[in-house]
Amino acid sequence: MIKRTGCMVTVMLLVALVGSCLAVPSKLDQVIIQTPPTIGALPLFWMEATGLLKEVDLEIQISPDHQRGIALIAQNDIDLLVTGVNVGAKAYNKGIGLKLVNTNTWGIDYLLTGFSIESWADLTGKTLSVPLLGGPLDFLARYFLLGNGVDPESVEFVYLQSNQGARAFQLGQIDAIILPEPMVTITLNSYEQAVIAFDLQAEWAKIHDGENRIPFVGLFASVDFASRNPELIKTINQLYQEGIDWIIANPGEAALLAEKYFGQPAAAVEQSLTRVNINLFPDEARDLIEQYFNEILGLYPEMIGGKLPDEEFYLQ
Repeated sequence: MIKRTGCMVTVMLLVALVGSCLAVPSKLDQVIIQTPPTIGALPLFWMEATGLLKEVDLEIQISPDHQRGIALIAQNDIDLLVTGVNVGAKAYNKGIGLKLVNTNTWGIDYLLTGFSIESWADLTGKTLSVPLLGGPLDFLARYFLLGNGVDPESVEFVYLQSNQGARAFQLGQIDAIILPEPMVTITLNSYEQAVIAFDLQAEWAKIHDGENRIPFVGLFASVDFASRNPELIKTINQLYQEGIDWIIANPGEAALLAEKYFGQPAAAVEQSLTRVNINLFPDEARDLIEQYFNEILGLYPEMIGGKLPDEEFYLQ
């Protein structure tokens, strides 16, 4: 009887030891990130190039497919995701486990026309290209039309991906287009008739007491990754700001990174950086996001999943 008890104790100790070994996480040596080819990702490429994370390597996957990114982060197949702040909010409100680490891109979009324009009313009867029905630029176009007393139905919206829309615009097939940088600069440089009709950030400021920051792009982490690596997330966020400072101080070198990884002409990217607001505003971000989201709820509520995300959406 005593011998059986001893065997059972031995077995239990072995099970406990094995369980303890399984419970010890292996050393993290790689962080997997998905990002579209956007200026907001350049601090991550700078981070990777400088090796400031020391023993942790960044594997940065470039893809414009935001929904793929959401699916991958939901499955913990990637750790971090660069995507639209509204895209992350919608996913969160649908039950996807992610957190907003930072909001980094606040100004990047402009309305271009092939004719002189003085007001939004001048778009009446014209064709206007935006990338996605119910997306951020579709929302902003309709929001500004309504805010300036123009019925959006009086404008013919054409939904084309930005590169396709830019091509159609340059061929004279559409009258106006909303584009992000550096596509704005590339289009201006290749189409003589193109002019910047409106800076969308300046238009936002007219309605919001001079506040021109629109929370476009964010860095998100899976809940699992964020909970297991709080210090690493903090370090990445600190280095992200350092990367932004480096971009501002070294636009030419930053443009070369964009050319290397995104295939965007370095000269155009460098020129475009004067029209981009990339920065972190941790103390103000939530208020600015909720201001933006409240406006979205009045026009396209499903764009953020029908409600404001709660405090658990925000990492800090």
